[in-house]
Amino acid sequence: MNLLLKTIPLLFLFQCLILSGYSQTISLNGDWTFSIDPMQRGEASRWHEPWKIKEGDTSLLVAGFDQVAVPHNWSLDPRYNIIGKAWYRKAFKLSAPIADKEVRLHFEAVFNKARIFINGSLAGYHEGGYTPFTITITKYVKPSEINFISVEVDNSWDEFTIPGARVSDNSNAQVFPWYEFGGITRDVSLLISNKVYVSNQKIESTPDLNTGKASVKIFTWVENKYNEDKTVTLNYAIKNRTTGKILPNNNRQEVFIKAYTRQLVEMNLSLNKEEVLLWDCDNPNLYDVHTSLVQSGTNINDYETYFGIRTFTVKGTQLLLNGKPIRMAGANRQSDHPVYGSTEPDTIAQLDMMLMRKGQMIFSRLSHTPLSRHFYKWADEHGYLIIAEITNWQLSPVQMTSQRIKDAFEAQMKEMVENFWNSPSIVAYSTGNEYASWTTEGDEWTRYQMEKFRELDTTRLMTFVAIGTAASVTNLNLAHNSFRYCDFLNFNNYSNADGLTKNLENIHNRFPDKPIFISETGVRSDQVKSEEERIKHLEGVINVVKTHPYAVGFAYWTFNDYLSRYTSTNKSGYRPWGIVDENRKPKDLYKAFQSKLSPVLVTTSKDNVLIKGVNDFPSYTLTNHVLKIMVADKVISTHELPVIEPGNTIEIKVSKLQAKSRMVIENKGGIVIYDSLLQ
Repeated sequence: MNLLLKTIPLLFLFQCLILSGYSQTISLNGDWTFSIDPMQRGEASRWHEPWKIKEGDTSLLVAGFDQVAVPHNWSLDPRYNIIGKAWYRKAFKLSAPIADKEVRLHFEAVFNKARIFINGSLAGYHEGGYTPFTITITKYVKPSEINFISVEVDNSWDEFTIPGARVSDNSNAQVFPWYEFGGITRDVSLLISNKVYVSNQKIESTPDLNTGKASVKIFTWVENKYNEDKTVTLNYAIKNRTTGKILPNNNRQEVFIKAYTRQLVEMNLSLNKEEVLLWDCDNPNLYDVHTSLVQSGTNINDYETYFGIRTFTVKGTQLLLNGKPIRMAGANRQSDHPVYGSTEPDTIAQLDMMLMRKGQMIFSRLSHTPLSRHFYKWADEHGYLIIAEITNWQLSPVQMTSQRIKDAFEAQMKEMVENFWNSPSIVAYSTGNEYASWTTEGDEWTRYQMEKFRELDTTRLMTFVAIGTAASVTNLNLAHNSFRYCDFLNFNNYSNADGLTKNLENIHNRFPDKPIFISETGVRSDQVKSEEERIKHLEGVINVVKTHPYAVGFAYWTFNDYLSRYTSTNKSGYRPWGIVDENRKPKDLYKAFQSKLSPVLVTTSKDNVLIKGVNDFPSYTLTNHVLKIMVADKVISTHELPVIEPGNTIEIKVSKLQAKSRMVIENKGGIVIYDSLLQ
């Protein structure tokens, strides 16, 4: 994840930005002014131009517009719920000289298209509602004066945008089945640095599972915006976040950068066994990297990121995390909340991800849109496995040959990968969701886009998410079937256990040497008589996966209920597919996830507790767990557990087991994998 070192709050009282000697990230979140533009007259009405500030007005807000707090979704407000254009406007003042500085404007996401004006001039354009982007505004800003930002946002779409409409005459083809929350939906920042600065950094780590050692490659991009060549020194400091120890390596490079160029610098490191702590779901060990640029003895720029050391590989029909097989469940989450919409603040990331993790959900695509940085950060720090995907859904052959769609996909793919390639939680990339993968156009799309992904990052597995039709024998037997390009296979299935078994076996018979993950399965709560039917459906899915060892897991559709304009949506506006409702209240199905997807089986015999690692599904190696014996929420005793391998049983001697004793097993991060009263 790409984070600049120093962040200071915006001083809203005077909207005055104070600069330090080398680099700053300054939040522009908070008060902006806003108006919808249904007649598309905003530019003709000069909304992109500076506005008059009354003497003594320290708010710097434009009169006649409503005041909103960015990040913002206008679709949540009944006054503004339109599909079309709207405008956001804000002013700020740079109090320090910026003649020798580079000034950039960073948006975490704007849905869906944005034109950005600085002091009346068009400074940038972006399309794609879920990926971060940065524009350089150095030549537009004025030092020691009030500067004006106007952003025209358009949340409309067509058949050749991503996301977009489908090419079909069906009544639901013009919309997609999640909500198009318009607005500046995530954080906005002003980035101010010297004209020589680090613009990005990629960390590639490779552990040697036999020796315990690891190799680390650090790729650093340094920009020189001066009209003359520069020589700088790159200093790297790497700290093990778990132990707090700084690795004792003298990592320093001198770099010569020509004027107006971007230089890629590579540093190769070798870590000893004592310096290596692997990242996994129970032990999400991270390493912080602090890079500083020094020129003539002066620190001119700082950059921070982090990484984890782990491998995610395929061996036959197995998925291996650090060389050990995993079979796990997860859930697909829609970026939707009644209060926050799709803005995805850190509080929602923590709430949703902890609910999933405590519900035995550990591995999934998680979303068919790129996530906010808060979700990747949580997954990195708590051990959730993610398949990252761009938001193309059910593309037709005509769309997959469109150069406009290809360009949009590749631009958003590049933004997603380059912003989050250091996140160890991202274990694979997907080239899309439910497109016509069995056609010649789908086959070429898959091959070409996987190649484009690998041009940016060769360290992840590659896949795509197939629609159920792709699992038919007819489509599977086509010579140009796109599954052949995948490291492991993903397909969506909404039939019963018999239908799931048939599709799963069809795919396995055609591709017997590839693991298969069921990327979507589920039942809507308003299409059954009771929640018990959904629980029985879940039990059926679990049993199918248990009895088919090449099936490495499944992800439920969906974690949460979500808004939609799609046909067959309830009058409430919500599609109730969720394990929790839109307010995150767990349904009975959530409790079933907790109990039926525990990776351990626990029995007692007198004062002995026997804990067996589930051998079929879900199954993965458990490390650093504790057993707590509790009575009435009081911990009576705590027992450190050894490593529990799938199929193995450990015996723990305890005392004072009572009829009402409660046994809780959790990892060091507080994630509970078992919680039950003594039977």
